[in-house]
Amino acid sequence: MSHRRIELRVETGALDDGQSWTLAATVHLPDSPGSSAPVIVAMPGGGYTRHYFDLREHGYNQAAHHVARGMVVVALDHLRVGESDLPELEAASLAACAAANHAVLRVILERLRGGTLADDLAGIEPVAVIGVGQSMGGHIGLLMQAAHKSFDGLAVLGSSVVSTRLPARDQADAVCLRGQDDPMTGLSALVGFDFQYAFHWEDVPERFVAADMAGQRGTGPLPYWRSATTPNAGGGLLPGHLAGAAAVVTVPILIGMGERDVCQDPLRELAAFMGTSDLALFVAPRMAHMHNFAGSRELLWRRLDAFATQIADRAQPAVQMNG
Repeated sequence: MSHRRIELRVETGALDDGQSWTLAATVHLPDSPGSSAPVIVAMPGGGYTRHYFDLREHGYNQAAHHVARGMVVVALDHLRVGESDLPELEAASLAACAAANHAVLRVILERLRGGTLADDLAGIEPVAVIGVGQSMGGHIGLLMQAAHKSFDGLAVLGSSVVSTRLPARDQADAVCLRGQDDPMTGLSALVGFDFQYAFHWEDVPERFVAADMAGQRGTGPLPYWRSATTPNAGGGLLPGHLAGAAAVVTVPILIGMGERDVCQDPLRELAAFMGTSDLALFVAPRMAHMHNFAGSRELLWRRLDAFATQIADRAQPAVQMNG
């Protein structure tokens, strides 16, 4: 289904560290939007851009799926990702990415409400703002909520706050960061790692797998959904590094992952979110870490639809019943 895309470059303004950056974003919305809508804020994982949510093949476009159900999707390139500013690696920590994303999101939401995103677009009131972060994007979304209260609800997808573990065909070759104090030790184990098994279920079309893995290995052209640069994931991969952030989040949380993903133990992931009274887990069958390429992708998208609708319904004023 066709929908409208508004491409933006938005300045953060001076952040707490005095830095100011410009991020790239795409706002996806219906061709004829209503006066209000839930807003999904889509944040990609390490090595991927906002176009991961906007794959150019019928049936693989997550943004189009949500827009067809009356939602607005704001897809962001983090610092050092895609078309956003590329500071030195040390300046692009996950916390810095979270602060920049929050600042840019505030500007976009203000322009959405005020009808200033485009000359021919009237104002749209966000009835709820739902963060959706995949992999490293889930880490950044979590830090956005813990430090800035960016969202009314947050979906953390394929993103471990307990211990990142990359699965392998041979279990002995899996890379787990549990028990490691230095993130570089774990990251060095990824040199030569078989990302195809961890990232793509066996039913993913070869055209996607080949392009994605060539981009991962640097052996071919970089597909449009991948980024040559990434934020400084660093300590975000260490076991327990994000536990404090998870514990203070009070908004509804949806933990989503594939049957074969980087989360070692789904129940431990649930236990990390001690501050919320609304917590759900969804494990999609026949899905590896890069969810949007999987044959079962729409199962996850529909679960996100339900989550966004739930958050939007909570935000609506209570209706008085007669009688």
